[in-house]
Amino acid sequence: MRFFFMSKNWIRLSVISVLLCIFIGIYISHGMAQQFTIPDLHRYWTAAIYHLLHSTTILILAFSGDSLIQSIYRNIISLCFLLGILLFCCTLYLLIIFELSSVSFLTPVGGFAFIFGWMTLLFSFFKR
Repeated sequence: MRFFFMSKNWIRLSVISVLLCIFIGIYISHGMAQQFTIPDLHRYWTAAIYHLLHSTTILILAFSGDSLIQSIYRNIISLCFLLGILLFCCTLYLLIIFELSSVSFLTPVGGFAFIFGWMTLLFSFFKR
């Protein structure tokens, strides 16, 4: 389990996540944009912005050293952000692209994961 939390793995996961965000954006903007309603496009942009923001934050955290934030907090925050991306962003993508509303109950759980990650980041700076 310790192997998963190595910085190299967080870097890999965040780069894959950014690439996934870009591929989904290309697919939606070039292949399907005409099929969506305005609320669907709003959901997509919300998911894409959160996806890109949190993937980039995971990357920044992976490159930060222990002098900035302790590794235990870095791992908790990165895991929360990864869960948020999977549960918030991906459920919105599924709702928009495949009209799969049966997974939409997971979206708020992903939002709470994002909030918990940011609260953990704030807490980690108060611990220093």
